Amino acid sequence: MARLTLLFLLPLLAHLLLTVVVAVHDASLSGRLSDHLLLLPNSNPVHNQKERLTHIRFFWHDIAAGPNATAVIVAQSATTTTTTNFGSIRVMDDALTVGPNLTSQLVGKSQGLYASADRETPGLLMAMTFTFTVGRFNGSTMTILGRNEIETHVREMPIVGGTGVLRFVTGYVQAQTYSYDPKIGYNIIEYNCFFFEPTRYESTAPPPEYVPFF
Repeated sequence: MARLTLLFLLPLLAHLLLTVVVAVHDASLSGRLSDHLLLLPNSNPVHNQKERLTHIRFFWHDIAAGPNATAVIVAQSATTTTTTNFGSIRVMDDALTVGPNLTSQLVGKSQGLYASADRETPGLLMAMTFTFTVGRFNGSTMTILGRNEIETHVREMPIVGGTGVLRFVTGYVQAQTYSYDPKIGYNIIEYNCFFFEPTRYESTAPPPEYVPFF
C-alpha cells in the first residue's frame, strides 16, 4: 500500500518541482528584461542614441485680415449664438522670426490650421507644423497639436513629432501673446519650445529594422 502511494505521489512531486523551476526562471528573465527596459529612456542600445534637452525661441506672426492676411477662414458654423466664434476654422501660413518685428530675421514658417473649439471661452485647437529654414534645424520640421486657451497668459501645447534632425522629437511649447492689433487681427505670439532632441553619437549606428506589413 505504501509503495502504491509513493508511486502515485512521485509524478505529482516531479510536476510540482518542474513548475517551481520554470516560475523561478521566468521571474529571473522578467527581472532582467525590466532592468533592460528601464535603460531605454536614457540610453537606447538598439539605435545607439542619446537625448538632450533643447530650448529655442521665436515669434509667430498671424494676420487674420487685410491684403496681407496670413490666416483665412475656410469653414464656419452656419449659425452660432456664442461669443467665441465657435466652429470657425482658419488655415495659416505664418512667418516665424527671431524678434517680435516682422522685419527681423525669418527663421521659418508655421503652416496648418486652428479651430475655435470652445463654446464658452476663447479656446483654439491648434494643428500646425513649424518648418525651419535657417541654422541647425534648416529643412527640419516640428509639429504641434493641442488646446490653446488664448486669454491665458502662458499656454502650453505638446510637440507630437518632427522630421529631419527632429525625428522622434518630444516636448512642449509655451505660447505667450506679445501684442495684438484688433484692426487687422494681427497677433504676435512668443513661442518657447522645450524638447528632447535625439542625437546620434556614433555615425556607424545601424539603420532601423524594416518590418513589412505582410
